[in-house]
Amino acid sequence: MSTVGDVSQSSARDLYRAVFDELVGQVQPNHFASGPEVWRVVHSRSLDYRRRDLLWRIAHDAIVTNLKRTRCTKWESVSHVFWQCDYVALFWEWFQVLTDRLTLCNTWAVSQDYALYGLSPPPCNTSVQDILTFVSASIKLALWRDRCNIVFRGVGRPADVVLASVRAEVKLRVESDFVRLPRSAFGRRWGPLVSVRAGRVVVNL
Repeated sequence: MSTVGDVSQSSARDLYRAVFDELVGQVQPNHFASGPEVWRVVHSRSLDYRRRDLLWRIAHDAIVTNLKRTRCTKWESVSHVFWQCDYVALFWEWFQVLTDRLTLCNTWAVSQDYALYGLSPPPCNTSVQDILTFVSASIKLALWRDRCNIVFRGVGRPADVVLASVRAEVKLRVESDFVRLPRSAFGRRWGPLVSVRAGRVVVNL
């Protein structure tokens, strides 16, 4: 109440806003990520509409759902669900190993800004950047689906099982592109991640 001064001179709206900002403002950021770098990631050619929609919502801090709790004891927020929660550590550790292999760079590390918004990416060419954007978006999509299953169905899966689903989705996308794209276009898009043996594509995850 100290933030509104004399309570007797304050409207109900002012009092409600003061309480709301004090309680909820600590959980939800007061801004959303913006800038050309963020939108370049959101609209990456490597993403389908589901991943673009999720990244847009993350950038706008628009997926916190009524302060429900996740599988741990922390209050839910965008940064918690996709970065801070101990549950997600395995996903970003795996992504770090993949990034090190694709970029041949061991000095870059996944940060919260990259995990949430794709900011400060590793030094690499456009093809590798698109692959990493797709894989990181797939991680977040899998985490969000798992979180929704926990909240609405009361059922969650172990992290290694969810990570296996990420690998399977990436593999399915690559195999689909191998069938539908000309070989030159496929090579430009997925070349660093795959090898072709006896006419079949092998995804090196």
